[in-house]
Amino acid sequence: MSEKAQSERHDAPIIALVSFAHLLSHFFMLCVPPLFPLLRKDLGLDYVDMGLTVTIYAIVTGALQTPMGFLVDRFGGRPVLIAGLFVNALAIFLAAFVTGFWGLAFAMALGGLGSSVFHPADYTILNAAVSPSRIGRAMSAHSLAGNLGFLVGPLFVAFVAAFGGWTLALQSAGLLGMAFAIVMAIAPAAWYEGDAAVPRKSRAAQWRMLISSPRILSLFVFYMFSSAANSGIVHFSVVTLHELYQVPLAAAAVALTIYQAAQMLMVLPGGYLADKISSQEALLAVCFAASGVAVIIVGATAVPFAAAVVILGASGAMRGLVNASRDISVRHAAGAVSVGTVFAFVTTGYSGGQVIGPIAYGFLVDMGRPDYVFWLSGAFSFLGVSTMLVGLRAPAPQPAE
Repeated sequence: MSEKAQSERHDAPIIALVSFAHLLSHFFMLCVPPLFPLLRKDLGLDYVDMGLTVTIYAIVTGALQTPMGFLVDRFGGRPVLIAGLFVNALAIFLAAFVTGFWGLAFAMALGGLGSSVFHPADYTILNAAVSPSRIGRAMSAHSLAGNLGFLVGPLFVAFVAAFGGWTLALQSAGLLGMAFAIVMAIAPAAWYEGDAAVPRKSRAAQWRMLISSPRILSLFVFYMFSSAANSGIVHFSVVTLHELYQVPLAAAAVALTIYQAAQMLMVLPGGYLADKISSQEALLAVCFAASGVAVIIVGATAVPFAAAVVILGASGAMRGLVNASRDISVRHAAGAVSVGTVFAFVTTGYSGGQVIGPIAYGFLVDMGRPDYVFWLSGAFSFLGVSTMLVGLRAPAPQPAE
């Protein structure tokens, strides 16, 4: 068997393993919030307290992603991913036994610790173990799996809780994750071929190259603007469409569902396309610009509501189509810095966008200008594209002499 055929033989199982682990990471994020009414009743917690525990989860995850990238450099992606998945699942399992706020806060902080490993470990393993001709499809499968986790998590815990209560729901979710961590641990080592620790001298220079690279920093800012643009649609489109087009909330919710569904449906075709084109960055720029224009048209109420729904769906499709191209752009920018560490760093920018976006959009809605939500979302898309294209002029980080 040729070296290429030998490499490609293990592509499917390692993509499946890592993608399902990513599904579980998003699954765990939404295991607890759907159970808030039951927790409030049984534990006497108010919604502010429970919301704070979710914030703790997000802060710990975001703050530890880059340090976890360095840990991946030290030990390799496989052991860090398995350990993080197990800890994340254990945290959800332990949440079933809490009796008050501090117990839940501890469980969520522990869950954030486990969640912080996924981006650096996942991308390191995929980059090392998947043949270059299939890396776009690997990235798209990984991204789609995460989105599916957001859908499956609430459904799973709600279904189990309906029959066995919230404690059984969290115990079941935790046991599922721990079981899969064991599956990953006993999977053949050959599937992870190429995943290894980075030499110590290289690790010591990673941070300096990371924060001094204009190209990597531009992608950090791109992720921040991209996230902020998307948050306007995800969090505020229902209320703004309701006010702008004078349609029922249910109709506005359908429009949001179409936006998200179109985004998910185009992820896998986008991975195939990313493997076939030579300039992923050009495709990314065109699609993000088109997405920005589309949401501005919706906000301008220049078309009837039915057409606005179609245009909003097209905007989501453009974003989904370039998920893999976006990830490959990060891979191109890594240079001498390990890919997992770069992904950990730039996706922290995504968390930043989730912080600044909702605040800005909420302010605009309170001002009585729901149309500005779409204008600002489009502006964030254009800013992201501009930042990325400027950063591409800079070279990827090179090893120190």
